[in-house]
Amino acid sequence: MKSKLKRQLPAMVMVCLLMICVTGCWSSREIEDLGLTFAIAIDKGKETNTEKELKEEGGSYPKKDNITLTYQFVNEKAAGAGTSGGGGSGQGAQKAYINISETGDSLQQIGSEVALRRDREVFSPHLKVVVMSEDVLHTFPIDEMLDQFFRDNEIRLSCLVLSAKGEARDALQLKENGEIPAFRLIGLGENEHKVSRILPPMTLAKLIGKLHSGSSFLLQNVVAANGAVKYSGAAVINGKSKKMIGTLNEYET
Repeated sequence: MKSKLKRQLPAMVMVCLLMICVTGCWSSREIEDLGLTFAIAIDKGKETNTEKELKEEGGSYPKKDNITLTYQFVNEKAAGAGTSGGGGSGQGAQKAYINISETGDSLQQIGSEVALRRDREVFSPHLKVVVMSEDVLHTFPIDEMLDQFFRDNEIRLSCLVLSAKGEARDALQLKENGEIPAFRLIGLGENEHKVSRILPPMTLAKLIGKLHSGSSFLLQNVVAANGAVKYSGAAVINGKSKKMIGTLNEYET
């Protein structure tokens, strides 16, 4: 009997180990219930028409409206149409993304307000790019503006940081229906080896090091017009004030 148990013991141990490995995704969340966020644009505070109309109906709270955040979400309806064969990039097709803007005083406050307008949780582990307007960079220290991103363990430090001439939210718009602007902005940066006017990518991880060193640095700038985007020049960030103090054009870059 003892010898039989000794022979069966390895098999029993193996079965127990396998049971641990196949317990399933006990903490998983269905992808259909998440608001997948791929990009965020930060502009000086300016309420959208939708926000103004909601305020007139009593949907507001005390705030100073310092900044406006634009979240770029996946359009679940367009994604579903694409997988079922009904999607496309032709006329009348739905865009693959939805941009929602909200105005407030801080990233945390605005994120809470967005949760009151969308039925899906804002899910940021797949955040690819943060675009900040020159007005914001001139007015607020960049370390204060991005402090929430540095501290949020849901956001990956590989996220790209860009500056934008004009409104940052314009960089999150494309003419094409089938592409998500966040991926277009990332793809432009990958052409660094082909064009000398493109700077090495500035991720959140690299930005933390620059801010802690106190040295001045450059942020790749992007311009947008009529649903088209282009890398063009750079914003100069002062190492002491952490604010934008000037720009470089494409030739200087």
